[in-house]
Amino acid sequence: MGVVSRYEHIEKMKDLIQELNNASVAYYTSTPIMSDYDWDKKYEELQMLENQENIIFPNSPTQNVGYTVSDKLNEVKLDHLMLSLDKTKSINDLKQFAGNKQCIVSVKCDGLSTTLKYIHGELVSAVTRGNGYEGTDVFQNILTIKNIPKKIPYDDELIIDGETIIGWDTFNKINESIKDADKKYKHPRNLVSGSLLLLDSKEAAQRNMRFIAWRVIKGFEHKSVYEDLLNAEKCGFERVPMIPYIGCENTQTVLDTIKDVADANNIPYDGAVMTYDDYDYGESLGKTDKFFRHSIAYKYEDQLYETILKYIEWNTSKTGLINPVAVFEPIDLDGAITTRATLHNISYIKKLSLGIGDRIRVYRSNKVIPKVHDSIDKSNNFTIPEKCPICGGETKIVKENDSEVLMCMNDDCQGKLLGKLCHAVSRNVLDIDGLSEATLEKFISLGWLDSIKSIYHLSDYKGKMYSLEGFGKKSVDKLLESIEKSGETTLDRFIYALSIPMIGKSASKDIAKHFKYNFDEFYHCFSCGYGYFWNLKVDGIGVVASNNIQKFAVTHADKVFELSKEFTFKIPDESNHNQNILQGKTFVITGSLEKYSNRDELKSIIESNGGKVSGSVSAKTFALINNDIESSSSKNKKAKSLGVQIINEEQFINLLKGE
Repeated sequence: MGVVSRYEHIEKMKDLIQELNNASVAYYTSTPIMSDYDWDKKYEELQMLENQENIIFPNSPTQNVGYTVSDKLNEVKLDHLMLSLDKTKSINDLKQFAGNKQCIVSVKCDGLSTTLKYIHGELVSAVTRGNGYEGTDVFQNILTIKNIPKKIPYDDELIIDGETIIGWDTFNKINESIKDADKKYKHPRNLVSGSLLLLDSKEAAQRNMRFIAWRVIKGFEHKSVYEDLLNAEKCGFERVPMIPYIGCENTQTVLDTIKDVADANNIPYDGAVMTYDDYDYGESLGKTDKFFRHSIAYKYEDQLYETILKYIEWNTSKTGLINPVAVFEPIDLDGAITTRATLHNISYIKKLSLGIGDRIRVYRSNKVIPKVHDSIDKSNNFTIPEKCPICGGETKIVKENDSEVLMCMNDDCQGKLLGKLCHAVSRNVLDIDGLSEATLEKFISLGWLDSIKSIYHLSDYKGKMYSLEGFGKKSVDKLLESIEKSGETTLDRFIYALSIPMIGKSASKDIAKHFKYNFDEFYHCFSCGYGYFWNLKVDGIGVVASNNIQKFAVTHADKVFELSKEFTFKIPDESNHNQNILQGKTFVITGSLEKYSNRDELKSIIESNGGKVSGSVSAKTFALINNDIESSSSKNKKAKSLGVQIINEEQFINLLKGE
């Protein structure tokens, strides 16, 4: 019999079981939904398939499984070790683990690890992992799990390990039925742990648990983990989502795909597992006191913390993009009390099925940035604003890089203006000290600011500033002095200050270098009309950025010229001295700095000497700058694996000197 036929028969059996069980319930509790003749025909068909495939599920009406109530569940010694796996958050660690060996990447299910034993095709025992040496006998409750076959077409002894889980769909239904918020379950893992250990098997059956097989310990061919799990599937087991892996360059794609499959199948998970496909090789590596060496676990996220989502705050940015921010009950994230985390865009909120009042899990990405991992309740109870929270203007959902984002359609929105001014006055742009976001917001509300140009006319309000609460004469004079000082700048900073979409600091520098930091040459091409400017093919500027500049020029050319009158443009020192000692070299910066005040300063030095700075290490990286050369950080590990040199600040300074 072909593989497809067996799969079809198993699915048909499951459908018949559900139909017959539903019909039986309806017959005894309400109006019958199936005639006796049809019930008998389907029952006979089910019996025929069970006999033909030699597979029987415990919820089959042919079994009439009774329920039991025990005084206690017994602790028993496991017939094989069930240790944990070593963990990593580094994709590079996965690549090093795999080497040139055939591996499998599978979902790391988040439930209660359980081992099943079959003898002559009959299920004879079920035990939880416990401490890895001894576990709890849960056979009476395992018999209530619908997707575990009670009988299989395999005569030899079969021992199979897997995860007993409760799917997100079932978890949410159970929680919805619990009115008291304090009694709701926090996570499917907590619910399944209690469910599998219930003394009353009838109550356990109502929890709708599932068993996901992830490793065959004894039985089948026992050469390939992957093939054995496929054989398990043919015997009626639900197997773990898995993807073969060897020398794979798209590791992240594999990890993301596995995660998506788990989500689609309502499987709670807390990572992925990479394991050697060859049993003999994997088991020859042995174990430590805690871990098997045949597999390694990959953790998708940092430690998760639960809290309650109070509301979603929508903030209008300088580009008109209205960014959603989760505001939740205060929570201690790795030592920092946190109440807010970005939600990125509408698609991100929808993917999380997020809702106001939901219990959510939050983590600090790379121990720095707070992020929402998921919603436990998945209520989808959120509203997309129809009006801009700043100006009250119309909003519109648009597609941007395959994601839905919310935009304010009002060109005169003060939210856009505040964002643009905050950007323009920042240290890396025009560097105006004293114009905080709160100060800018106040000046906008007073009608003193309506553009970047108006900043350079704030001196007209000097007398009124002196009388403002919190603005003394000394601070006002210092602010106006900083504004005047910023009037001498470079072309790249000026371009960066314009807030042209997709034109950041590096792109602004590329454009300025192309025109030799000369504003007149830049503006001549900038104002010549749509399309003309980018016939010059500025290095480092792609098609999307080119289009954004062209669109910006059509509506802003005159304003840009008027703004330029407020500035005196200087040529940077690197242009005067043609310092290109780092030409063609790409650096990555990580860790704390001692010689330079911050990363921006070091980045500026690298770029002014012809080099480039990237956020991640690759084979094209010239050097990773890290004062802790022996650090075990992911960037250090990756640099070492790729043969990229790691240098400290002192060595970098010597490099600048040509030493």
